[in-house]
Amino acid sequence: MNSQNEETVTPQLIATCWVSAGDTAPGLPDETSPIPIEERIELIAQTGWSGIGLVHHDLLQARRTIGYAELSRIIREAGIDIVEVEFLNGWWTTGAERAESDIQRAELFEAAKALGARHIKVGAGETDNPLPLSTMASAFADLADEAAESGMRLALEATPFSHLRTTQEAVKVVTHSDSPAAGLMIDIWHTHRSGLSHDDLWDVVPMDRVFAVEIDDGHKDVVGSLFEDTINNRAYCGEGDFDTRRFIRRTLDAGYKGPWGVEIISAEHRSLPVAEGLKRAYETAMNCFPSTVNAR
Repeated sequence: MNSQNEETVTPQLIATCWVSAGDTAPGLPDETSPIPIEERIELIAQTGWSGIGLVHHDLLQARRTIGYAELSRIIREAGIDIVEVEFLNGWWTTGAERAESDIQRAELFEAAKALGARHIKVGAGETDNPLPLSTMASAFADLADEAAESGMRLALEATPFSHLRTTQEAVKVVTHSDSPAAGLMIDIWHTHRSGLSHDDLWDVVPMDRVFAVEIDDGHKDVVGSLFEDTINNRAYCGEGDFDTRRFIRRTLDAGYKGPWGVEIISAEHRSLPVAEGLKRAYETAMNCFPSTVNAR
């Protein structure tokens, strides 16, 4: 039974971009979804989600076709309150790579502002030779300062095949900056694959810097490279070996109050009709939450 000071609430779930994108995947030359944006929004709303994620290529296509004002109107009229945009990489580079990243940065900032995005997801690339943390920390501090001036928030994600291979490294980079725009994205797939247990996670992550949390599941054995595994073999929440339920319990116990991105990236999910995939992703995620989730 809940006390008078507790209110039972339904977790807010974000359909991250790949959950509604259909037959496309990260790392393709063109990541644009083959599903019309209006149809994606309608299906996301119909299957119970509170938020929508859109990737850079989808945003550019929407800007060329219906425009951001119309996109924002459609999203809000569908009853979707949360928007996230992704995925900014290359912010630590120089030369031609940096010029390309700066264009992407400006485009993502434009989209995020126009859509009232909650945060921009930020990555650390894919490499076998990580740069020094000091280099990454300095570059991210500059990026965060620029984001703060534009009213944006950045959710930096460590991935075990990137320049920031562990959550501990991402924490050091983010806390190097005192910008209010500098935050973390915590994704169970990446924390688990880097060897950080659900019980130890919140001993190393400062909750006040956590801007977003993502849930999914995975299998004990890695198939192919880590990058191949993360884009082809993620499992629906509660259907793998990562113990998504325990991750959620520990995250709630640590005091997380924000929405939860559900990021199912797999060949299986891409093969399903979008409506069916959205429904399955939503229901399996909800089934991993405690029967009552209390607002604090």
